[in-house]
Amino acid sequence: MQAIEVFGAQEKRKRVLTFGEPLVVCSHGSLERLSLDRRFLLDLAGAELNTAIALGRMGVPVTFAGAVGDDLFGEFILRELRAEMVEVKHVDVVPTRQTGVLFKKRNPLQKDPVVLSYRTLSPMAVGDWRADACVNDLLTDCYQWVHTTGILRMVSAKARQETDRILGMAHENGIPISFDINVRRKMGDHEAWLQNLREVIGYVDWLFLGDEEADFLFQMVNPQKLELLLRELGFQGHGIVVKKGAQGSTACLQGEEIDCPIIPVDQVVDTVGAGDGFNAGFIAGLLRGDSVDAALKRGSILGAYAVTSLGDASGYPDAETVDRYLAGESEVTR
Repeated sequence: MQAIEVFGAQEKRKRVLTFGEPLVVCSHGSLERLSLDRRFLLDLAGAELNTAIALGRMGVPVTFAGAVGDDLFGEFILRELRAEMVEVKHVDVVPTRQTGVLFKKRNPLQKDPVVLSYRTLSPMAVGDWRADACVNDLLTDCYQWVHTTGILRMVSAKARQETDRILGMAHENGIPISFDINVRRKMGDHEAWLQNLREVIGYVDWLFLGDEEADFLFQMVNPQKLELLLRELGFQGHGIVVKKGAQGSTACLQGEEIDCPIIPVDQVVDTVGAGDGFNAGFIAGLLRGDSVDAALKRGSILGAYAVTSLGDASGYPDAETVDRYLAGESEVTR
């Protein structure tokens, strides 16, 4: 399939903007009970932040926007993002608030871990984040793509308002927008998540969702039927991408399905962050002029690497590793 033109008159724009709530995660990597193994790994977390890191490793210039508390965790996030070559000029440091924290424990009976969230006093949860600088930047032709997820709009009413300002300005200026619904059932019921999607779907050029999310929202997983239903709800973008776990992924563009199998891995350690990495690989592929099927494969490679690591974003490969894999070159291990 031919590569899709995503730039149009905006082809000189250089950076990707991702925005969301930055968090730290304390991961318990052992299958033992917490009382028997008390060691945790401190890492970064947040769906949009994960995608920013993965894009940076793909060599895509990327800016992340959000807010952290003026504390050790906020300092850690900023330092790690800078080390990943992610621009953080739009990450606000709020003195009176606390950076959100997740705790993650491996589940011996399932691939997905148990996640506990402590974020009610975070800057974005209490409404201490304004997107003025991001909105102004969108007028300066410095961005070629904008990405976020449905999580941020569920964090607080203020976060929802600021999200819509950014998406509205990007859409008005012809900047491609990708949106991953990224359902978290602890944050809202079926109707709340469906309304979340309805309110932004008209802005979106590429919509990502998982098959379980599609089933939760629409009681269907068939990509063609999903695309048709989403267009009836107001979607006017290029297409949708359905992430199907062990069954791979499928893009659907005006009724045309493009399938991509998964990349097999020897051992799944932690599935968190795989979808965010997939999104980054797909976006990076389109931005470099790949066809949709090639972009799907690039996304699948990042997703596969992600599940081999305990950290949400630590397993993402660099661009050279992905290119070698696509070229069929095996890694020299000895």
